[in-house]
Amino acid sequence: MNSNFYLISIGISLFASLLFWGIKNKPQIKNHGVILSILALVFVMETAGEYTASRSINNSLLYNIGWVYIESILLIFYFYTLEDDSKMKKKIRLLTIPIILWGLINTIFLQDITKEFQYYSFLPFATMILFLSIYFLKKILDLKIFAEKNLLEVPHFWIICAILFFYIEATVLFGTYQFYPDIVKENVSLFFSFNRVLAGIMYLTFGISFFIPLFMYKRNSQAY
Repeated sequence: MNSNFYLISIGISLFASLLFWGIKNKPQIKNHGVILSILALVFVMETAGEYTASRSINNSLLYNIGWVYIESILLIFYFYTLEDDSKMKKKIRLLTIPIILWGLINTIFLQDITKEFQYYSFLPFATMILFLSIYFLKKILDLKIFAEKNLLEVPHFWIICAILFFYIEATVLFGTYQFYPDIVKENVSLFFSFNRVLAGIMYLTFGISFFIPLFMYKRNSQAY
Protein backbone atom coordinates (compact mmCIF):
# COMPACT_ATOMS: atom_id res chain seq x y z
CA MET A 1 0.00 0.00 0.00
CA ASN A 2 1.33 3.42 -0.97
CA SER A 3 2.26 5.42 2.15
CA ASN A 4 -0.03 8.28 1.13
CA PHE A 5 -3.01 5.96 0.77
CA TYR A 6 -2.11 4.37 4.10
CA LEU A 7 -2.14 7.75 5.85
CA ILE A 8 -5.35 8.70 4.04
CA SER A 9 -7.04 5.51 5.23
CA ILE A 10 -6.06 6.31 8.83
CA GLY A 11 -7.20 9.92 8.38
CA ILE A 12 -10.56 8.79 6.99
CA SER A 13 -11.02 6.43 9.92
CA LEU A 14 -10.10 9.13 12.43
CA PHE A 15 -12.50 11.58 10.76
CA ALA A 16 -15.29 8.97 10.76
CA SER A 17 -14.69 8.24 14.42
CA LEU A 18 -14.83 11.94 15.29
CA LEU A 19 -17.98 12.30 13.20
CA PHE A 20 -19.64 9.44 15.05
CA TRP A 21 -18.61 11.01 18.36
CA GLY A 22 -20.62 14.12 17.46
CA ILE A 23 -23.81 12.37 16.34
CA LYS A 24 -26.74 12.87 18.70
CA ASN A 25 -29.16 10.07 19.59
CA LYS A 26 -26.71 7.43 18.35
CA PRO A 27 -26.55 3.86 19.69
CA GLN A 28 -24.60 3.67 22.93
CA ILE A 29 -21.41 1.78 22.06
CA LYS A 30 -18.76 0.83 24.62
CA ASN A 31 -15.15 1.91 24.19
CA HIS A 32 -15.59 4.34 21.32
CA GLY A 33 -13.36 6.80 23.19
CA VAL A 34 -10.56 4.22 23.44
CA ILE A 35 -10.72 3.47 19.71
CA LEU A 36 -10.75 7.19 18.92
CA SER A 37 -7.64 7.66 21.07
CA ILE A 38 -5.87 4.82 19.21
CA LEU A 39 -6.70 6.35 15.83
CA ALA A 40 -5.47 9.79 16.92
CA LEU A 41 -2.24 8.24 18.22
CA VAL A 42 -1.69 6.24 15.03
CA PHE A 43 -2.36 9.21 12.76
CA VAL A 44 0.17 11.39 14.60
CA MET A 45 2.69 8.54 14.81
CA GLU A 46 2.44 7.57 11.13
CA THR A 47 2.59 11.20 9.99
CA ALA A 48 5.75 11.70 12.04
CA GLY A 49 7.05 8.36 10.76
CA GLU A 50 6.61 9.41 7.13
CA TYR A 51 8.39 12.69 7.82
CA THR A 52 11.37 11.06 9.53
CA ALA A 53 11.62 8.26 6.97
CA SER A 54 11.65 10.74 4.08
CA ARG A 55 14.68 12.39 5.66
CA SER A 56 16.41 9.10 6.49
CA ILE A 57 16.04 9.71 10.23
CA ASN A 58 15.99 6.63 12.44
CA ASN A 59 12.45 6.48 13.86
CA SER A 60 12.83 3.37 16.02
CA LEU A 61 12.15 5.40 19.18
CA LEU A 62 8.91 6.73 17.68
CA TYR A 63 7.52 3.32 16.74
CA ASN A 64 8.77 1.57 19.85
CA ILE A 65 7.07 4.07 22.15
CA GLY A 66 4.03 4.74 19.97
CA TRP A 67 3.22 1.29 18.59
CA VAL A 68 4.95 -1.30 20.77
CA TYR A 69 4.04 0.32 24.08
CA ILE A 70 1.30 2.97 23.94
CA GLU A 71 -0.89 1.40 21.25
CA SER A 72 -0.49 -2.07 22.78
CA ILE A 73 -1.54 -0.79 26.20
CA LEU A 74 -4.52 1.04 24.67
CA LEU A 75 -5.63 -2.12 22.86
CA ILE A 76 -5.37 -4.13 26.06
CA PHE A 77 -7.37 -1.39 27.79
CA TYR A 78 -9.97 -1.68 25.02
CA PHE A 79 -10.43 -5.37 25.83
CA TYR A 80 -10.31 -4.61 29.55
CA THR A 81 -13.24 -2.20 29.29
CA LEU A 82 -15.22 -4.75 27.24
CA GLU A 83 -14.98 -7.26 30.09
CA ASP A 84 -17.67 -7.30 32.79
CA ASP A 85 -16.27 -10.12 34.91
CA SER A 86 -14.15 -8.69 37.75
CA LYS A 87 -11.96 -11.81 37.97
CA MET A 88 -11.03 -11.61 34.30
CA LYS A 89 -10.34 -7.90 34.60
CA LYS A 90 -7.98 -8.66 37.47
CA LYS A 91 -6.18 -11.27 35.35
CA ILE A 92 -5.74 -8.75 32.54
CA ARG A 93 -4.21 -6.28 34.98
CA LEU A 94 -1.92 -8.90 36.50
CA LEU A 95 -0.70 -10.02 33.07
CA THR A 96 -0.16 -6.52 31.74
CA ILE A 97 2.10 -5.32 34.57
CA PRO A 98 4.90 -7.90 34.06
CA ILE A 99 4.78 -7.34 30.28
CA ILE A 100 5.41 -3.62 30.85
CA LEU A 101 8.18 -4.43 33.34
CA TRP A 102 9.73 -6.84 30.84
CA GLY A 103 9.69 -4.03 28.29
CA LEU A 104 11.68 -1.88 30.69
CA ILE A 105 14.21 -4.68 31.21
CA ASN A 106 14.48 -5.22 27.47
CA THR A 107 15.08 -1.51 26.91
CA ILE A 108 17.83 -1.33 29.52
CA PHE A 109 19.68 -4.56 28.83
CA LEU A 110 18.80 -6.07 25.44
CA GLN A 111 17.37 -3.91 22.66
CA ASP A 112 18.18 -0.23 22.34
CA ILE A 113 14.84 1.58 22.13
CA THR A 114 16.38 4.37 20.02
CA LYS A 115 18.07 2.17 17.42
CA GLU A 116 16.08 -1.00 16.73
CA PHE A 117 12.56 -2.36 16.74
CA GLN A 118 11.95 -3.99 20.12
CA TYR A 119 10.53 -7.32 19.03
CA TYR A 120 11.24 -8.89 22.41
CA SER A 121 8.87 -6.32 23.95
CA PHE A 122 6.38 -6.48 21.09
CA LEU A 123 5.99 -10.28 21.20
CA PRO A 124 4.46 -10.57 24.71
CA PHE A 125 2.18 -7.60 24.01
CA ALA A 126 1.09 -9.13 20.70
CA THR A 127 0.58 -12.54 22.31
CA MET A 128 -1.71 -11.03 24.94
CA ILE A 129 -3.63 -9.02 22.33
CA LEU A 130 -4.11 -12.17 20.24
CA PHE A 131 -5.23 -14.13 23.29
CA LEU A 132 -7.76 -11.43 24.22
CA SER A 133 -8.96 -11.21 20.60
CA ILE A 134 -9.66 -14.96 20.50
CA TYR A 135 -11.17 -14.89 23.99
CA PHE A 136 -13.63 -12.10 23.19
CA LEU A 137 -14.40 -13.39 19.71
CA LYS A 138 -15.32 -16.74 21.25
CA LYS A 139 -17.54 -14.98 23.80
CA ILE A 140 -19.32 -13.14 20.99
CA LEU A 141 -19.75 -16.27 18.87
CA ASP A 142 -20.94 -18.27 21.90
CA LEU A 143 -23.50 -15.50 22.57
CA LYS A 144 -22.09 -14.84 26.03
CA ILE A 145 -21.99 -11.13 25.16
CA PHE A 146 -24.17 -9.14 22.74
CA ALA A 147 -26.50 -12.19 22.63
CA GLU A 148 -29.49 -10.02 21.76
CA LYS A 149 -27.71 -8.48 18.76
CA ASN A 150 -27.29 -9.59 15.18
CA LEU A 151 -23.60 -10.51 14.91
CA LEU A 152 -23.04 -8.33 11.85
CA GLU A 153 -24.47 -5.37 13.72
CA VAL A 154 -21.88 -5.44 16.51
CA PRO A 155 -18.91 -3.07 15.86
CA HIS A 156 -16.71 -4.96 18.31
CA PHE A 157 -17.02 -8.14 16.26
CA TRP A 158 -15.49 -6.40 13.23
CA ILE A 159 -12.87 -4.58 15.30
CA ILE A 160 -11.71 -7.74 17.06
CA CYS A 161 -11.54 -9.69 13.76
CA ALA A 162 -9.41 -6.93 12.24
CA ILE A 163 -7.09 -6.87 15.26
CA LEU A 164 -6.73 -10.66 15.16
CA PHE A 165 -5.77 -10.84 11.48
CA PHE A 166 -3.34 -7.92 11.66
CA TYR A 167 -1.54 -9.07 14.79
CA ILE A 168 -1.11 -12.61 13.51
CA GLU A 169 0.54 -11.20 10.38
CA ALA A 170 2.61 -8.61 12.27
CA THR A 171 3.87 -11.16 14.80
CA VAL A 172 5.01 -13.51 12.03
CA LEU A 173 6.48 -10.76 9.85
CA PHE A 174 8.50 -9.01 12.54
CA GLY A 175 9.48 -12.32 14.09
CA THR A 176 10.86 -13.44 10.73
CA TYR A 177 12.65 -10.13 10.36
CA GLN A 178 14.12 -10.49 13.86
CA PHE A 179 15.44 -14.05 13.45
CA TYR A 180 15.70 -14.52 9.66
CA PRO A 181 16.22 -10.98 8.33
CA ASP A 182 17.53 -12.04 4.92
CA ILE A 183 14.18 -13.60 3.99
CA VAL A 184 12.38 -10.33 4.65
CA LYS A 185 15.07 -8.14 3.08
CA GLU A 186 14.88 -10.09 -0.17
CA ASN A 187 11.14 -9.38 -0.39
CA VAL A 188 10.91 -6.25 1.74
CA SER A 189 8.53 -4.35 -0.55
CA LEU A 190 6.09 -7.25 -0.80
CA PHE A 191 6.06 -8.10 2.90
CA PHE A 192 5.74 -4.58 4.24
CA SER A 193 3.20 -3.56 1.59
CA PHE A 194 1.03 -6.46 2.73
CA ASN A 195 1.59 -5.40 6.33
CA ARG A 196 0.36 -1.90 5.54
CA VAL A 197 -2.67 -3.23 3.68
CA LEU A 198 -3.76 -5.21 6.75
CA ALA A 199 -2.95 -2.30 9.06
CA GLY A 200 -4.94 0.06 6.83
CA ILE A 201 -7.91 -2.33 6.84
CA MET A 202 -7.70 -2.67 10.62
CA TYR A 203 -7.67 1.08 11.24
CA LEU A 204 -10.46 1.68 8.70
CA THR A 205 -12.51 -0.93 10.54
CA PHE A 206 -11.88 0.93 13.79
CA GLY A 207 -13.49 4.08 12.46
CA ILE A 208 -16.21 2.79 10.15
CA SER A 209 -17.59 -0.15 12.16
CA PHE A 210 -19.36 2.16 14.62
CA PHE A 211 -21.66 3.31 11.83
CA ILE A 212 -22.94 -0.21 11.11
CA PRO A 213 -25.77 -0.05 13.69
CA LEU A 214 -26.84 3.29 12.19
CA PHE A 215 -26.99 2.05 8.60
CA MET A 216 -28.24 -1.53 9.08
CA TYR A 217 -30.81 -1.26 11.79
CA LYS A 218 -33.09 1.17 13.59
CA ARG A 219 -31.47 3.28 16.27
CA ASN A 220 -31.95 2.15 19.80
CA SER A 221 -30.65 3.05 23.23
CA GLN A 222 -29.15 -0.34 24.06
CA ALA A 223 -25.40 -0.54 24.49
CA TYR A 224 -23.16 -2.47 22.11
